[in-house]
Amino acid sequence: MTVDQLDGVGPQTKKKLEAFGIKNIMDICVRGAKEVQEITGVDKGKANSWVFNSQKILEEAGSIRKTDMSVTELMKYHTNLDRISTKCKEVDELFGGGLTPESVYEVYGEFGCGKTQFCLTLTAEAIARGDTVIWIDCEDTFRPKRLAEILLARELATEENVLDKLELIKYFYTPNSEQLMGTVDSLSDLMMELKPRLVILDGSIGQFREEYLGRGTLAERQNQLARLMTHIKNISFYFRCTVIFTNQVQSDPAVMFGDPIKPIGGNIVAHASTYRVYFKKSGKKRIARMVDSPEHEQKDASYTLTARGITDAEE
Repeated sequence: MTVDQLDGVGPQTKKKLEAFGIKNIMDICVRGAKEVQEITGVDKGKANSWVFNSQKILEEAGSIRKTDMSVTELMKYHTNLDRISTKCKEVDELFGGGLTPESVYEVYGEFGCGKTQFCLTLTAEAIARGDTVIWIDCEDTFRPKRLAEILLARELATEENVLDKLELIKYFYTPNSEQLMGTVDSLSDLMMELKPRLVILDGSIGQFREEYLGRGTLAERQNQLARLMTHIKNISFYFRCTVIFTNQVQSDPAVMFGDPIKPIGGNIVAHASTYRVYFKKSGKKRIARMVDSPEHEQKDASYTLTARGITDAEE
């Protein structure tokens, strides 16, 4: 998996790559040719060949799916993907039975609609079956006590072993976008070791909104967002995991009729997401709406927030 097996990567180039957290060929693929070119100073063709050859090595080793599958092979592959569900009937139906690996899910909505509780519910279900979860907390809202409560309420753990279940979570707190990007950039060694089922970035997009103020910083902000989205999209594919990120919203004053709420981040965030789901309040109930999906219909699902996390609305 070392980078020096690639043609043209000598000791000096390897040192440059490692200084920026690129330690293996998986990192080469995740970071992409453009970033590798900027780090090493090589020409575009050389950087492209490193990424292409790294991907072929990973395909031959069976670390990632083959990119030249036939349509029927790809259909069978997608059908057999492991799904992780909330055990809330309507919400799981919205996702076709659950969330799949090799996908990026954007969950957006106003405060109190259940975005973090959705992530906690999925985390509880994942660690209950022995899977590892990486949680990147961008808003300092992660509470292990709440996760333990969900585990106990769902009878996924007992008082005696609930702390052992929590040990399956690798937690990072990133108070600013620089630490967020640094953490995402350095995940590969940890992910190869832990093989997490879920990677959650709670509140990531909001950090860029808070730090890059005014129209003068718009281009720089969108460039950084594009880099983040490229990385997490590649992480989901190359490490065969589900990536979920929560997003804030803003009100569009130009909308005269209908719901004026829309997610922040613009088209860069929208196009990078495999699935986009809108959470909103509706009295005591909450509504999850599938806004964008390559396979699911656009419909709503009702749920409530209880001690068990995301639960059926009729409970």
